[in-house]
Amino acid sequence: MQKSSFSERCLNIFLLFVVISMVLSLGFTVKDALLGPTAEQGAAWFLALEIVLGLIIVLIPKWVAKRLRIYLPPTLYLFFALFIYGSVYLGTAYHFYSVPYWDKGLHLLSGALLGGFAFSAFGALVPDDAIAKISPFFIGMYSVAFAVFCGVLWEFYEFTCDSFGMNLQRYMQAGRPLVGRAALMDTMGDLFADFIGALLFAVVAYLQLKKNRNWLKSFFFKRIEQK
Repeated sequence: MQKSSFSERCLNIFLLFVVISMVLSLGFTVKDALLGPTAEQGAAWFLALEIVLGLIIVLIPKWVAKRLRIYLPPTLYLFFALFIYGSVYLGTAYHFYSVPYWDKGLHLLSGALLGGFAFSAFGALVPDDAIAKISPFFIGMYSVAFAVFCGVLWEFYEFTCDSFGMNLQRYMQAGRPLVGRAALMDTMGDLFADFIGALLFAVVAYLQLKKNRNWLKSFFFKRIEQK
C-alpha cells in the first residue's frame, strides 16, 4: 500500500471535520425547523438547504475524481474545501461575513487556490519537455498573474450585479452610496488580498521548484491507470 503524503493526510482530516460539523449542524437545524416556533421554521429550512448544498459542493470533486479515476491534487483540493467551508457554510449560512476582515481572509485563500489551479492549467497546456526549460521564477509570476486576473473577473461580476441593485462591492452604506475613496475600499481591498494570497503561494512554489522541479507535478490532474 502506498503511503499517503502529508497534504493528503491534512486533506482527509479536514474533510472529516467538515462532514461531521456540517452533519451535526444539519441535524440541529432540521430539529429547529420541525419543532421550533412557526415563524422561524422557514428560515431554518432555508438554512438546512444551504448546509446541504455546501456539503455537496465540498465533496463533489472527490466523488467525480473517484468515478472518473482522476488524481485530485490534495493541496489544491484542501484550498478549495477551506474556501467553500468558509464562504458557503460559515459565511453564507451562519453570516460570518459580518466578522471583520472575514471576506478579505477568503480572498487571501482564493488567491492561493487560484495560484494552485494555475499550476494545474499549466501542466495541462504545456508539454513536459517545455516545462523542464521554463524557470521557476516565470512559473511563479504566471501563477500570480492568473490568480489576479481571475480576481479582476470576479470584481467585474460583482460590479455587474450591483448594476441591478445589489451591493456586492459594498459601495452603499445604510442605503446611501459612498463617495470617492470610501467607495473603492472594498473592491481594492479584495484585489490586494487576491494578490497577496497568490504572491505568498508563488513564493512557496518558487522555493519548492528551486529544490525539486517535480514538485510542480503535485498540482497536475492525472488519470489513474487501472491495475
